[in-house]
Amino acid sequence: MKTMIKRTSNWMAAAASICLLGLMLITFSDVVGRYFFDAPLVYTVELVELGMGLMIFFGLGLTTLNRGHIAVDLIVGMVPRVTRLWLAGFSALIAVLFFGLITWRLWDRAMNFWSDGLATQILFLPVAPVVFVMAVASGITTLFAIWLLLHPATKI
Repeated sequence: MKTMIKRTSNWMAAAASICLLGLMLITFSDVVGRYFFDAPLVYTVELVELGMGLMIFFGLGLTTLNRGHIAVDLIVGMVPRVTRLWLAGFSALIAVLFFGLITWRLWDRAMNFWSDGLATQILFLPVAPVVFVMAVASGITTLFAIWLLLHPATKI
């Protein structure tokens, strides 16, 4: 089970890296076109908006498994191990609820976008498939948070 979780999180991190590389190339091309050729890419904003959403939701899985979310650890070092385990479990429970809510809302928004036929303004790219992918990535992150809830002392 650990191996499958690790592979999935690595795959999601690779997808986030590919999204980041694409965003960098698009932005670089836009800047070069704008300042050297006086011809910016008119669709840059659309692709960056969609790519940023994908990059963030693909990156959440590895961040969750590494317990890399923002945390304030002023008290954690001073409490006994049992309390630290309880706090890790509580943190995982909050993550499950939070990511579950995000997954549910993303899926609902994707269904609405699908039925409305929402597309970007310049390239007319359908938005729903991108939001469905973001919802699936968020759902996988929710499963990772459930795994952390059931195994609070385990490091991947």
